[in-house]
Amino acid sequence: MLEVTFQLVAPLAESEPSREFIQVINGEIRNTESNLTVGMISALLVQVGRVADAGEDLFEVIDGESSELGKYYSAFFKAHDYDYNERIRRQFVDILPLDLLIINHVEILPAFQKHGFGLLAVSRTIDVFGENCGLVAMKPFPLQFRNYLDPDWRAAGNIQNPKTEFRAATQKLRSHWAQAGFKLVSGTDYCALSTASKRPSLKTLAAALLRTCG
Repeated sequence: MLEVTFQLVAPLAESEPSREFIQVINGEIRNTESNLTVGMISALLVQVGRVADAGEDLFEVIDGESSELGKYYSAFFKAHDYDYNERIRRQFVDILPLDLLIINHVEILPAFQKHGFGLLAVSRTIDVFGENCGLVAMKPFPLQFRNYLDPDWRAAGNIQNPKTEFRAATQKLRSHWAQAGFKLVSGTDYCALSTASKRPSLKTLAAALLRTCG
């Protein structure tokens, strides 16, 4: 049986706004029959409603977690506001809650790849933590190109044309996550889904993966 075990840490005393209003979620994907770790997943739950109620600056809260996370604010929210911007509202017309669940990282160990385990883990993460979220977002990035944008990055031996292969690998990932309901956000490198829209259930997704991967 495949399962994901989530670990959360929440401070009981006053803390920095980024820790107060952004819940860090780490998950270990395991096969309980063999007691083997299959992979890892991490996510961030940005509690936009609580930030608004507290009168905190949403950008400062998000950017305080990391500058990379701050880019989500620019892509998804109105400047100096707590609401999603017009581009997002046009593409995802049925957004209701304001909270944002960010799928930060998904990695399946090489021995367990090509079975769709990452899709199942993301789907379950949305089931558990996405109820009060208007959107779930991610930025698909091929792990073989980790640090690709750094000036000192050097291609691995099996990468012959980095620019072309990076583009192809990124498009392949976008198509992969589309199976779980994610769509490319217009004008950005991010993908997102509205929790109010119908998406494949875990059972439906597992059955489809069994047909294609089994």
